[in-house]
Amino acid sequence: MIPRLKVQFEKNIVNNLMTKLSYKNKNQVPKILKVVLNMGLGEDASDGKKMQTCVEDLSLITGQKAVTTKFKKSISNFKTRKGSNAGVKVTLRKNKMYEFIDRLVNIALPRIKDFKGLNSKGIDNSGNYSFGVKEHIIFPEVNFEKVDKIRGLDITIVTSSKSKKDTFELLKEFNFPITEKKKWGIMAKTSAIQKNLKRIKLAKKYEKKRAALKKIIKNKKLELAERFAAQLKLNKLPKNSSKVRIRNRCEISGRPHGVYRKLRISRIALREMASQGKIPGIIKSSW
Repeated sequence: MIPRLKVQFEKNIVNNLMTKLSYKNKNQVPKILKVVLNMGLGEDASDGKKMQTCVEDLSLITGQKAVTTKFKKSISNFKTRKGSNAGVKVTLRKNKMYEFIDRLVNIALPRIKDFKGLNSKGIDNSGNYSFGVKEHIIFPEVNFEKVDKIRGLDITIVTSSKSKKDTFELLKEFNFPITEKKKWGIMAKTSAIQKNLKRIKLAKKYEKKRAALKKIIKNKKLELAERFAAQLKLNKLPKNSSKVRIRNRCEISGRPHGVYRKLRISRIALREMASQGKIPGIIKSSW
């Protein structure tokens, strides 16, 4: 039997997204590829009985057998040993994925106490969405009487989307109660940028006057009264007319730290623009 949500996606959601995102081809429309559920157990991972109950609970929630995850490294500070149990996970695809999303949106999430919606900050640059569920008992498949401890879940929805905006629109079409983020990308401090531009203009205006007064102040051959009068005149000039008051700010975000002087943008703005392909010649590399 074909899931209800899959039929809805093929008939309605694809067409809606084509008009919203102004795509010409159906194959351009982003899709949900898989849903990954992860349950970290911490200290309880060493207990065989607790591990088994978590495997059973996650299998009931998803309708697919859960797999135990192992630690890849030994870290003494976290008391982890390589090869020991870390938690439980399930990866859902195709029909089971659509069935789970349907139950999650319409049954599980509305059961959360004082639920105010999901945060859109969970959407990453790759177009995937991750969020956490504090209590796994929100799923009706879990028998509350048999639960030894209430545990949290990490849910990641992997999509074929290439931008945050596309992912947001896709999730909205699937009726995810996700709150809208006003601006995508870097949040610009426009007031700080404008302030800095005013200071640059003011410094240029009074540059010659300040230099002339400083020359008089530093000249030890002149009388003390003349030098003192020049100092008073300098003090009366606007504070922001001094070059010291100008900051190296990013011209996109207004960030004052980690700014490349030649490019006049911050490291964060550079990374964001490079990942979007807006800077020619820069490629993403890993080692």
